Amino acid sequence: MPPAPRSTAPREAEPAPAPPPAPAFGPALVPSRFLVAVREAAEPLRVALFSTATGALTVLDGVAADALADALYAPGLLVAEGDLAPALLSTLRRGGVLVPQGTDELAPIQERYRRARGETPVVLTVTTTMDCNLGCYYCYEARSGARLETRDIGAIVALARERLALGPHRALHVDWYGGEPLLERGFVEAASRALQDACAADGVRYVASIISNGTDWPEDVEAFVARHRIRQVQISFDGMQANHDKRRRWRRGRAPQQGPASTFARAVALVDRLVRVTRVDVRFNVDAGNRDDVLPFVAFARARGWFDAPVPAVFQPARLASYSETSRFMRRRELPLADFDAIRAEVRAALDGVAVVEESEVPDGFPHPKTSVCAALAHGSAVLGADGLVYRCGLQVGEAGRAVSAMPGRSGGSARVGTDAGFWTDFDPTQAPTCSACTFLPICWGGCPKKHLEGDRHALDEQGRYWRTNLPRLVARAAGFASGPAEDEIPLAVQFRARPGLAEARGSDARG
Repeated sequence: MPPAPRSTAPREAEPAPAPPPAPAFGPALVPSRFLVAVREAAEPLRVALFSTATGALTVLDGVAADALADALYAPGLLVAEGDLAPALLSTLRRGGVLVPQGTDELAPIQERYRRARGETPVVLTVTTTMDCNLGCYYCYEARSGARLETRDIGAIVALARERLALGPHRALHVDWYGGEPLLERGFVEAASRALQDACAADGVRYVASIISNGTDWPEDVEAFVARHRIRQVQISFDGMQANHDKRRRWRRGRAPQQGPASTFARAVALVDRLVRVTRVDVRFNVDAGNRDDVLPFVAFARARGWFDAPVPAVFQPARLASYSETSRFMRRRELPLADFDAIRAEVRAALDGVAVVEESEVPDGFPHPKTSVCAALAHGSAVLGADGLVYRCGLQVGEAGRAVSAMPGRSGGSARVGTDAGFWTDFDPTQAPTCSACTFLPICWGGCPKKHLEGDRHALDEQGRYWRTNLPRLVARAAGFASGPAEDEIPLAVQFRARPGLAEARGSDARG
């Protein structure tokens, strides 16, 4: 089972909200609270002014641009008509760098977030089973014999229709999930047909994805993908064969009697076929024990032709971490964020111009202002557990007291529903004390809501640290700075310019 479940729906570039037109000059202007300035590392001196609120990127050059960047960060700056050349002033206003004094910049972000909760596409995650044939040491799920059955299919179809009716949705994305979902292949075959038939009858577009360990697929891989409309598959690797087979080992009595005994060989053979017909997210789970395998594996994948196949694979470095209560022990074994970022940088260099290296925070490589939310927050989405309970987050499946409702027809389900439903309904980072004061709010939306539910300060601090240390790189690349950014990190004072005292209080542990 991969270590970080999520919707595997392909994520297209989110369109940046249109910057407002530059109105006739009225009140004095002030720098936007959502402004980030990034300088080019080498000559010619250029400065990129990026608005996290609008996604607009304004590039200026020369010594005056450098001085302007300093001035825009100065507290209390007021810009009046005539202070800047008219053309420059218009550019800065259109890019959201300068806004009229007194503007409520948070209000449109709040409205965008609330609208996104209702408009984000419907993802129904279906956990076919909590069983798995592999015994990965870091797995965050408790193994059990819980599984969905054919008698549940009617209720699943009804749940999908109910969720589609909550908004203007004309498409359903089903994400097959586990345990190892294909241990219940017969159920997948039957449920997929029923869901596709329902969507066809209702005029709803249907697509699917699957998160799998790649060891127990049917012989007719290509036909299986076609008949179940699987447009994306996530397959996880834990290193080259020796490391992978040791870490993703067969559980006792679960090794197959036919075919390769190596879990690595089985997953590789599957990806060889999948890349001919559908997108494959090749997820590499990294920790201290296999970090030296990352670049050799990248070279291996290139040699297999995965990145120049008919449907090129996407490479996803993933840091093994404490994803749930079950895997909380992983906190002691996590790579430091700086080490993981260094590994990702090496992967990007190795695959530059060859393959897409996806970062979960910025799937297409540009920090677009968010216009959608994760499936856990989308009003129309749901996670159906193998226990017949409905959850908001896939990381909570099977955890006691975390379900928000029960599937009709399952006895005793209501008694196992917890009290989290109110949190998921009410969660709004634009109203949270720390997030609402953060410059990164429009591109982050508070990070993982589950971490807020659990009060996981460590994980939330890391989210802010990610943006402080990576946004300069992302902006510099978008601006075409060949030498990269001069800044290694965005200062805390910039992250929390809307509430300066917060930066001072939080010191080096600020979070977004």
